[in-house]
Amino acid sequence: MNTTRFSPTGVGMNASAVVLKIDGLDLMFRQSDIRALESASGVDGRDPREESVGWISYMRQRWPVYCLSDQLDLLGGVPPTRRTCALLALETGYIGVLCNDVTILKQDTGQRHEVPVAMKNAHTPILGLLLSGDKLLCASNPTRLAAYIEHLVHKLSLPKELPCLA
Repeated sequence: MNTTRFSPTGVGMNASAVVLKIDGLDLMFRQSDIRALESASGVDGRDPREESVGWISYMRQRWPVYCLSDQLDLLGGVPPTRRTCALLALETGYIGVLCNDVTILKQDTGQRHEVPVAMKNAHTPILGLLLSGDKLLCASNPTRLAAYIEHLVHKLSLPKELPCLA
């Protein structure tokens, strides 16, 4: 496995990262990627966008909120352990991701590992792996995660079987 030095924020010393705990998954973002943290009870579940679990209000607009499993599958319902909505900044807006807990990780640098070939696919939101104590953190960014969610939504909207035209 290839290793390189890694700063979770892409900047220098004393930089912070945010770790979203989603059951057994620790998904790490730069602290500047997170615009707001809200209670999951603040998510409006009325008329959700396709495959989302609702909306969160921010900057006088509504943004879709998604609930992922620790296997990065979209969940239709919200487990009671999801207490926090992290609002991630995109170039064109925001998306909310429900998580169990959020922690700030203060560190200078760590050993980043490339995603093993067996785990790689064209749509994975995981950009690298970082050992932090006894935890394996999965580095990501909002743009990559949003593209992955969009891929899942599109995949779920396709028919399960094509009709037989015989």
